Amino acid sequence: MLRYTILMGETLTRTICIKLDVDGHEQALQGTQLHFNAAASWIASVCWDERITNTNTAHHRVYGETRTRFGLGAQLAVCARAKAMEAIKAIKTQEKQRRGHQCKNRPPPKPATCPQFGPRGSVRYDARTYRLMALDRVSLSTVSGRVTCRLLGGKRQHEMLVDPQWEIGGADLVWRRGVYYLYVTQSTEAPSITETPDAIGVDLGIVNVATDSTGERFTGARVREVRNRSVKRRAALQRVGTRSAQRRLKQMSGREQRFMKDVNHTISTALVKKAVVSRKALALEDLTGIRDRTMVRREDRESQASFQCRQCGCCLNADINAATNISLAEPVKRPIVAPVRE
Repeated sequence: MLRYTILMGETLTRTICIKLDVDGHEQALQGTQLHFNAAASWIASVCWDERITNTNTAHHRVYGETRTRFGLGAQLAVCARAKAMEAIKAIKTQEKQRRGHQCKNRPPPKPATCPQFGPRGSVRYDARTYRLMALDRVSLSTVSGRVTCRLLGGKRQHEMLVDPQWEIGGADLVWRRGVYYLYVTQSTEAPSITETPDAIGVDLGIVNVATDSTGERFTGARVREVRNRSVKRRAALQRVGTRSAQRRLKQMSGREQRFMKDVNHTISTALVKKAVVSRKALALEDLTGIRDRTMVRREDRESQASFQCRQCGCCLNADINAATNISLAEPVKRPIVAPVRE
C-alpha cells in the first residue's frame, strides 16, 4: 500500500505499508499497544476536560504522570501525547465544520465526544523510538525494551525506503487481523508548481463515479454490481449462522472497501495524468454543506441524467454540465497538478 499527500508549496509526503515478521515478539508489542493506547486515552480525557489545546501546555500537564501511570519510556510518552492531541484537534475541526454548515430547520448536531483508543490501536513511533536497520530489519521500542522485527516488503518497497531523495520520518505500528504492519512516512520537497487559468472540472456522483469536463465518464456500474453481490452474499451467510459462515464473513470483511479504494485510485490516477498532459489544473466540486446551500428545481431536470437550461435551451448530460460549470467557476490562476515523484 502506498499513499501520497501533497502540501502545495511545502512538502510531498508518502506512506509505505510494510508487513512485519514479529519473530516471537507478539507479547512485547501487544503490551506496548495496551499501555500506549491507554495512555493516549487518558491524555485525551485530561486535555478534553481541562480544555487544553496547546501542545506545550499538554506536555507539561501530562508528561510526568503518563510515564508513572503507564510505564512508558520518555519518547513513547511524547508520542502518546501527540496522538491524543491530533485526535482532539481533528474532532474539534469536524465539529466546527458541521456547525458552520448547519441547516436552520434542523436540530443542532450532537456535541462532540472525547476521542478514545482501543487496546489494539496503532502505536506512534518517531526517530528515537524506531530505527530501520540493514537486512530489512527494524528496531522498535516497547515497554519490555527494544525488539527487532523483520520487514517483509517487496522490491518496490525496499527501493522506496532507500531512495535518497526521500527523507524517512515517523512510523505507525498497526495490528490488523493478527498481522502487524509498519506504516513508514517519507517526505521530500514538493515539485515546482506552474499556475494556469484553465482547469478540468470533475463532478462526483453515483451513476458515474466521476465525470470530467472533457466528457469522459467513469461509470459506477461495476461498483454497484460488486456492492449488490456483497450485500446478497453477506445476507445469505448471516441467515446460515454456522461457524464456517462466520469465518467466511470475517474473510469477506473489508473486501468491498479495498475494491472501492482500488477503483478510486485508478480514477484519480487517470485524472491526474490527463491534467498533467494537458497542463491544466484539476477542479473538484466541494460538497461541504451542499444540502444547506443548494436546491435543484424540478423544472431544470428532465431526468437524473439530463439537464436543460430554460433560458437558452441547452440540453446535455447533467454530470457533464456540472463538470463544465466546475471548470469555469472562479476563473483565477490555479496550480497545475504536479506529477507524483516516485
